[in-house]
Amino acid sequence: MIVNLRIGARLSLIVVILLAALGGVSLYALHEIRDRLMAERQSQSRIMVQGALTQIARFYAMEKDGILPSDAAQKMALRAVDTLRYGPDEYVWVNDSRPVVLSHPIESMVGRNVDDIRDMDGRPLFREFNRISAGSGRGILAYKWPKPNDDVPQLKVSYVEGFAPWGWTVGSGIYVDDIDAAYSEVARRFGWFALLAAVISSAVAWLVASTITRPLSAITHHMTRLASGQNVTVNETGRADEVGELIRAMAAFKRHLAEKEQFREAHDSVLREAGTVFNLINDAVMVTDARNHIKLVNPAFIHITGYGPDEVIGRSPSILASGRHDEAFYAAMWTQLAATGAWSGEIWNRSKSGEIYPEWLSITAIRDREGRATGYVATFSNISERKRRETRMRWQAEHDALTGLANRSHFEASLAMTLAEARENRDQVALLYVDLDGFKQVNDTMGHAAGDTVLASVAKRLHEVVRADDLVARLGGDEFAVVISCLHRESDAQAIAEKIVARMSDPFVVGNATAHIGASVGIALYPAHGDTSEDLILAADAAMYRRKQAGRNGVTLATPMTDGALAS
Repeated sequence: MIVNLRIGARLSLIVVILLAALGGVSLYALHEIRDRLMAERQSQSRIMVQGALTQIARFYAMEKDGILPSDAAQKMALRAVDTLRYGPDEYVWVNDSRPVVLSHPIESMVGRNVDDIRDMDGRPLFREFNRISAGSGRGILAYKWPKPNDDVPQLKVSYVEGFAPWGWTVGSGIYVDDIDAAYSEVARRFGWFALLAAVISSAVAWLVASTITRPLSAITHHMTRLASGQNVTVNETGRADEVGELIRAMAAFKRHLAEKEQFREAHDSVLREAGTVFNLINDAVMVTDARNHIKLVNPAFIHITGYGPDEVIGRSPSILASGRHDEAFYAAMWTQLAATGAWSGEIWNRSKSGEIYPEWLSITAIRDREGRATGYVATFSNISERKRRETRMRWQAEHDALTGLANRSHFEASLAMTLAEARENRDQVALLYVDLDGFKQVNDTMGHAAGDTVLASVAKRLHEVVRADDLVARLGGDEFAVVISCLHRESDAQAIAEKIVARMSDPFVVGNATAHIGASVGIALYPAHGDTSEDLILAADAAMYRRKQAGRNGVTLATPMTDGALAS
């Protein structure tokens, strides 16, 4: 039947059929381009967010390492995010869980609670962002939102990802209305063109061959080369038909491919910088696989542990175990890692030389898109020197600098603890208040340096008299106290007090001179003279005061009635 048609009709039919077929192919190609462009935009949004998260993680690591306090680390992270700008309509924002905006290119948005902001469909946008980042940790949300200085809602996609340590949601928004608009415009024009071609097929047969078929073939060829990664020159065109739209779409596609390459290069640059940090950071870094076998260590690891990479790669981190922690400790660690993906704390490890040292260890799970742990990153530092400083500072805070004896605050805390133990074990405790007699004269006649020498000697003599586990304290000036725990008999406290008086009566050699002092000692017993630290201190102080009134240089035992009345 076709052969009986006129040539013009036949050509028109052929043109119509060809245009219909070509239209289907073109629409399919456009659909593929649209999907690819949409994927590129989503990838671009994700790369922007991950670039911001890299900056945030860097300052979070500085916080965890103790380099920066939390507030300063967060402020510096937000300032770093503020510098990330990729275009007039492409930006990164940060909000917290409330949700309050912490970083945004529009200054009026910063610090604002955006719980009430909804898109054109009535969805609370930032609550949706927080739901996505809290649920899967990351995701894409499509919605309609007006562009700056334009009230017409346009299609927009935002990639969001949560930063769990600070409870932040980091996102970026990119408008994609131009993709749909280009797609719709090309489809509309092609429909009109196909209809017109069917009506005037005889007139457009040559036009189809010269202006449609060959250009489309060239475009298809160029698109194929672009898709394979080859460089293609796309010339500017002034054509307003579908071919022109395709050429412009191809040019846009090429630009987006170039932008993707730029982003990839930027990402590679960040990775190189991260590698530099990995090699130069003072904290040891160890990366393991899902089976907890060591894959990678940095130079600080080698310095701290003494093990080289060839000695640990492929082995379990248990090679560093000191033996100080039981199985329950490690079971709790792995339980927390499985539940939260992170663990940090103080742990004791062993170096290659056999030295056991304390370290501060932080472990973070590496998860794939499905949330499965594919490995772990551990960072740690040797905190031996810090613990020595803490011990030294704690000792200095609890002891008198001149005599090395416990100071008043340490004495009061220790007395309260001793009484609590005595109350539980039904033991007796003796509190001796010692006040030096004649010490002021030593200071006045021989000088304060001589007085300091005498005080240091008094502390030494007190330690010589009492037991090793009894507490000796300097309360201030020439006042001392002795706490005798697990006292068997009252007479034992009396005997110790008399030894103290006798030893204080012995001469003190100060350079080429000799100093003479005495001691008045008041004794209070638990529970006979008081149930609390305050009662016992008052009773011992009152007994010592009575001793001074009675002639000094001796011992007086508190009595519940008289000394209770005197204290009041």
